[in-house]
Amino acid sequence: MRAVPLVAASVLGTLPAGAIPPPPDSFDGETIHCHPSGSAATVLICRDAELTALDDELRAGFRRLQDAASITNTQREALVEEQRRWVETMDQCWRAREKMRNCVKRSQEQRLRQLQSRKAAGPVKP
Repeated sequence: MRAVPLVAASVLGTLPAGAIPPPPDSFDGETIHCHPSGSAATVLICRDAELTALDDELRAGFRRLQDAASITNTQREALVEEQRRWVETMDQCWRAREKMRNCVKRSQEQRLRQLQSRKAAGPVKP
């Protein structure tokens, strides 16, 4: 199985063995899903207009890649897995030694840049 790069890893490093995964309903297959019992990062995004707007951009960028006619089913599955892993990593921002909001925002911005660069460079390779 191919390793999937994590953009947010530059912010947080790799997930520690004891990392708490986000609640199963925090990821809706594209990005976060607002839910009252969601993770701290999810709740923060849902309550912050700027972070919500970034999440909307992430969702649109992800959909553009996922819906591209040139993408294979295997590439589509890899993209979804990569996105799920990014959400898990971003959800660990509560562990950051900085303000959680800054960590979440930086993670969102990095992921958005990655998705946008894929548009120009082509879809994820399996």
